[in-house]
Amino acid sequence: MSFFSRSTLAAIVAGAFTLQGTLLAGSIRFLPWDDTVAGRQLGFQGGKDVVELQDLHPGQRSKAFQVGGEDSVPKLVALDKTSADGKQVSVDIKLGSGFKSPLVLIIPDPKHPTGVRPFVIEDDTANFAWGSVRVLNATGRELLILHEKIVKKLPKTWKPVDIVQQGKTRNVGVQVAAPEKPKDILYSAVWEHDPNVRKLVFIVPGTDARTGVVDFKIVPENRLVVAAEQVTAEAKD
Repeated sequence: MSFFSRSTLAAIVAGAFTLQGTLLAGSIRFLPWDDTVAGRQLGFQGGKDVVELQDLHPGQRSKAFQVGGEDSVPKLVALDKTSADGKQVSVDIKLGSGFKSPLVLIIPDPKHPTGVRPFVIEDDTANFAWGSVRVLNATGRELLILHEKIVKKLPKTWKPVDIVQQGKTRNVGVQVAAPEKPKDILYSAVWEHDPNVRKLVFIVPGTDARTGVVDFKIVPENRLVVAAEQVTAEAKD
């Protein structure tokens, strides 16, 4: 089952696609929004051929795929759906002109023939550093986030906001509130700051809309694990 109600999904999809840009060639990775999307039969077309996206997981980035070239329009293909006339259905992946390492978030979209929509996030470590937190606000309203002593204002769009902490591994307090009511805490927890781990964070509406409380979807990545996986992959080649 999807994490969101239909009305929440509609708001998320509408907000996400105000930020899409133009095409760029290079490598690309994928991240399904939830288990339902991860369980779909989806493919990637970066050139002439369609490659199935296997072993997708909502808590982990996929392996890297290559985009065919500057004239190639990459597509997300629904291998488990066809149009009314029996043809394969797909949706273009629009990449920003400044992207170096795009990560495609695959969001459920019941209104699109494929049932999904791609939303692209810059994932290059030079831009999204180890030890930092990249926050995207999917609630449709402005928020404030306190991460230890750092306070950031989160726009109601899906514009990424980075929180860069320094120092060794330690526990840090995290709170979220609305700018107009900063004393009314909508989320409070203790996270771990680790200089080897970066966190991609989505703030989403809570299950009880009446309270205004928010939930978090967090996708961590550890550079020590990434380095070990690269060594293993090179040894197999």
